[in-house]
Amino acid sequence: NADCGAKVVRKNAPDEPVGVVCLRNAAFNVVEYSEIDEDVAHATNPKNGQLLYRAANIANHFYTADFLNKVESFEGDLEYHIARKKIKTVDMQTGDVIAPKQINGMKLEMFVFDVFPFTERMAVFEVDRREEFSPLKNAPGTGVDCPETSRRDILQQNVRFFEAAGGKIIVGEEDNQLEGTPTLELSPLVTYSGEGLAEIVAGKSIKTPVRVHSLEELKRVVF
Repeated sequence: NADCGAKVVRKNAPDEPVGVVCLRNAAFNVVEYSEIDEDVAHATNPKNGQLLYRAANIANHFYTADFLNKVESFEGDLEYHIARKKIKTVDMQTGDVIAPKQINGMKLEMFVFDVFPFTERMAVFEVDRREEFSPLKNAPGTGVDCPETSRRDILQQNVRFFEAAGGKIIVGEEDNQLEGTPTLELSPLVTYSGEGLAEIVAGKSIKTPVRVHSLEELKRVVF
């Protein structure tokens, strides 16, 4: 019976750059990491030591059509988020683009979750971070939330899918494993969450590195 909902994962650290789903002034809300006070972000439950505000928003939401049809009625009450940015400018004399080294401006932003405070019926569902969240925010080589970590997490998920379906992975000598993870890439056209694999791979093996684009191809490469 919820009007809208959000999937969340547990924050891995107080300063992880994610917004948190919470109640603010008795209303559902997402407080962005740039807006939350440091002491609030670090607050813990004395009984178990967990972060009090740990429900990280992963931008996986649902809304009913009826609720979305009501948004226009309260659109004027939606609040802006202030984002302080390094904004490129143009030298009016030379026409050169100038990339500032320090913050020089603000952007007023709005997000799809800004409608949460206007419902009294919301569902918040905590999911397994390994299965549903591997953000890509940083440049290659930074080691955190970057292309390499996202690829690693997808490969590890594919390995879990394959082995849970009863398959065996043989790591080939030419497999340049990413952080010890076999290079097994399964297209979403093959499986989305592991479904349909068992009838093809149970009791069989696959050699890496390998990319599989279809069920027909999967049938050919297992042995």
